[in-house]
Parts: sequence; C-alpha cells; structure tokens
Amino acid sequence: MTGKMKTVCVGRYLVDVPGEADVSLSGERISGFAIDSVEEDEATFRGRVAAREAEIAARGRDHDDSGEGGMLDAHDLLIPGVTGRSFVYGRSRGHMMNGDRRIDMESVSIEVHAHMNGLSFTMSASSKQAQGVKDAETLLARLQVRGRDEIPRGPGFCVWRGVFAEPLPEHENEHVTLHLGLPGHPDMGLAFDVMPAGRTDRSLLVRVADIDADASADEMLRVTKLRSGKRSINGIDGEEVLERVRELNFTTGYSFMWEAHGVGNDPLQPYLLLNMETGTNPSPGGKPVDSSLHEDAVLELWDSISSSIRLRKSDSPPPSDPPPAPPGPKLGALATAGEICPQSGWWKCREGGPGVDVQGGSVQWIRKGDRMPQALLLPRQTLWQKLRGLQPSIEPSQPTTWRLVDQRLRPRTPMLVTLAPPGPGSLALEGEADPVQAAAPGTNVRTGEICPASGWWRCGEAHALDGTRWFPRGSTLPAATFQVAVGMFGRSAGPEVIQRRSTWQLMRIAEAERVALLAGSVQDGQPEPGPPPMGPSTLA
Repeated sequence: MTGKMKTVCVGRYLVDVPGEADVSLSGERISGFAIDSVEEDEATFRGRVAAREAEIAARGRDHDDSGEGGMLDAHDLLIPGVTGRSFVYGRSRGHMMNGDRRIDMESVSIEVHAHMNGLSFTMSASSKQAQGVKDAETLLARLQVRGRDEIPRGPGFCVWRGVFAEPLPEHENEHVTLHLGLPGHPDMGLAFDVMPAGRTDRSLLVRVADIDADASADEMLRVTKLRSGKRSINGIDGEEVLERVRELNFTTGYSFMWEAHGVGNDPLQPYLLLNMETGTNPSPGGKPVDSSLHEDAVLELWDSISSSIRLRKSDSPPPSDPPPAPPGPKLGALATAGEICPQSGWWKCREGGPGVDVQGGSVQWIRKGDRMPQALLLPRQTLWQKLRGLQPSIEPSQPTTWRLVDQRLRPRTPMLVTLAPPGPGSLALEGEADPVQAAAPGTNVRTGEICPASGWWRCGEAHALDGTRWFPRGSTLPAATFQVAVGMFGRSAGPEVIQRRSTWQLMRIAEAERVALLAGSVQDGQPEPGPPPMGPSTLA
C-alpha cells in the first residue's frame, strides 16, 4: 500500500500519498475569495458565462428600482492569454446608528471568471466593497495552469490544476483541504487542512485531555491511546494523538490526528491539521463498521503520509518575473482620491477641520493596491438635526487628498463584542433522519436560510469576528458580525459592531452528542479551528 507513492501539492506544502489513492482538493480560498475550477473548452466557457451574466441581469429587472440584486458592472478581463469576464452585482445597503448619527453601509457580490489552456477558474465573494474586483483580477493575473500531478518549480499557492505564483499582492488568508480515499477501503478517509494560523491558544493535547476528563469510565475503557505527545515533522512543531476506539456495536475503528498551530499572518507557517479515520460506515447515517485495515497497516499508512508533510522548497523564480518592487513612499507622502494606494498604512484626510468630521474617521488604514477613497465630510449637527436624528453630509467637489502618517499594520484588539446568535429552530428538517443527506462538507448557506445539518460552519467573510461556529440543524443562520473602530465615533463608550448578511460554509458535521464532549474546548461561543479532536464515541 505504501510501496509506490505520489506527491501532491496542497497550498504551499507537499504530501506523499499512495499511488493508487483517490485525492481531491476543496475549500480553496485566497484573500476572502472562493476558488472554483472546471475543465472545459473555451466555447463552453463563453456560453456558461454569458448565461450567468443574463441571469444576474434578469435578477435586477425583476427587482424594484433600488438596484438591489442587479448587475452593477460587467467588463472583460485584461489579462494576457486569459479570456474572461468580471461581474459586480447585488448591491446591499444598510446602516448603523451611533447615538443619533446614522452611518450608511454598502457592499456587493463579485465574480471573476477566467479561462486558460482548457481550464476555467472562478473567484467569487459576497459582502465586498466594489473595488474588491481589482484584488481578484490582480490575483488571477498570477494564476498559472499546472498538470494533475505537476509540482510547480516556483514559489506560490497551489489549488486544483493551478498555482498562484509569487510574487503575489498583499492578501489576508489562504485555505485549502486535501481529501484522500483508498480503493477497496470505503471506511477509510484522510483530510489535510491548511488554513490561517492564530485562531486558538489551546493545543490538541490540552483539548483531548479536557475531553478525557469529562468522559465516563465506560467511554475511557473503550478508547486506547496508541500514541500521544509532541511530534515535529520536517521542522514543523506539532502534536499527535492516535486512538483505537471500540464502538458500542463492538466494532473497532481508528482515529489519528496531528496538528501544528503555525504563526499568525505568515502564509509559510499556517495552521495544519492531518486527520485520518477508519471504521466509518460509507453509508450515510450507518453504524460504525470494523476497520478494513489492520492496526499495523493503519499505523504504517499514517506514518508514511504524515512523515512526508513538508514546506515546498521552490527553485528561483523564472527570469521573466518582474523585479522586486521599489521601496514604498515615506511618511508624509500624499495620494489623491481615486488613485491606487501606494503603501499600506494609516492615512490622514487633509479635508475637514474643527467641527467637521470625516466618515470613517479622519485617519484610516488603507491597504496597498486599494483605491484611495473620496472623503465624505460630516458637519456638526444642529440642535434641530440632533432631535430629528439627521446627520448632514458634504461631498467635496474636488478629489480629497490623504497624507501617510503611519506605516504600521492594524493593531490587534481583543474581541469584546457578542456575536449574532442563530435564529429559532425550524420544524422543516425534523422529518429528515440523516443530516449527511441534507448537506455535505463544503455546502454554502446564506444568512437567514435554514441550517441543513448540525456542525461547524465557517463564516465566508474574512473580516468578520465569527470565524468558525457550531449551529444546530434547523436553526436560522445568523448575520456576520463586524467590529468598527472606536475612532469612527469619537468619544465612544466601547467597541461598536455592525451585522451584515453573509454566507456560511459547512466544514464538518457534528451532532449534539459530539459537541457536548467539546464544551471545554469552546470559549465565548468560538470553536477551535478545524474539526474537533476525536474522543470516545458514544454513537451506537
């Protein structure tokens, strides 16, 4: 089984797997954009994109005159060697109140479709600012097609049949999951998850120890730890827990996990999770079955795959790559609204003055590559306006000017807000005996829709405070929660938050019994990243 191996590129890492294994990648995301890919010819691609454009346009015609839901902008991609279209649509407006001041908010959905060398790629996101389409197009300009088993020579982030080659523009997160199965062993499954680090301070060993402390004597008698402790793999520090579980129906299965916490804001040191299970019934909702692999074979397979995890060492970038960017502007540099921001940092608006505020604050953090905003001035309210809850505003006739005052990144602040709870349960799903049939990992559901399966759901908004949360089947998925800087409101008693519609992606199905075991691992309603550690099973 481990004789002939093949190498798979997963994000920025390499993993060796059995040559006969069935492998796939899912959950590919970069900078908040979901990535989908499909093999098709250019004619099929053009027809599909044209139909999608017509669908979005029709959605706008069916709406009222508010512009909600319809197409706001559609244009061709200007990337050499790439055919494609970009869509900006579905404007969503909302507002928040700070005392008697109303702050208007606006977001859109973005889709960028690209076709090259017989492959089509789509980058999509919702609840974005309109200028986010430029971010997606800049990333797509660095996308290169690769063969099914091809390992890229240059540095970059691997997705299915492609790689985002360095140098990449500044971006916030990368996520991808490898799935592996073996022919003839339907009860066996392995997943290797790569996601941004810095989401938890509790290690795998600590969480498993807490679960064991809460387990009954009968549960502990049915679980045997084959290995448990710290394990470094190719210079990556991590922790490992290998368990043999005797189920209530007298079958035997295995649950192996290895986890590395990584370093926050470092794409070369992300959070890593390797999870392998045997004895899982391939029929949805079925009882556990005996492992089709003997214990020695399970351990040999695990050691062979886990020992191969390594950061991909790349050759030097091709000579055709652009030279390194020149140093950024110095403090005091000026930029005008509408121009591309030359340096990430804190920029101060030169407009306004005593008694005149700037919406969003006179000093704002702006990312390199974004367009400098046109400031909206907020004069001081009169007594009559305060009584009526009105806030006058002035948009300057000339582009506003911003001055770079600080090149530091955003400071990290602790979460001091309460996230939106899920809505009341629905009876619509009570007749379904099996949640797996209702939804599978990777399913996307929008705010306000019914949760089709109990489990861990990841918020699709990169800037949201929610992260990954557990929701019960039948509840209504909540809005995403965003924290607004205190400086936006001047003298504020504490952090202000807003809530907007979002999408939620199912990461792992987990019923109430499993969640009860994890109660000690969840703090303030925030679950640990990735699937929960495998503890004693209580399922018959």
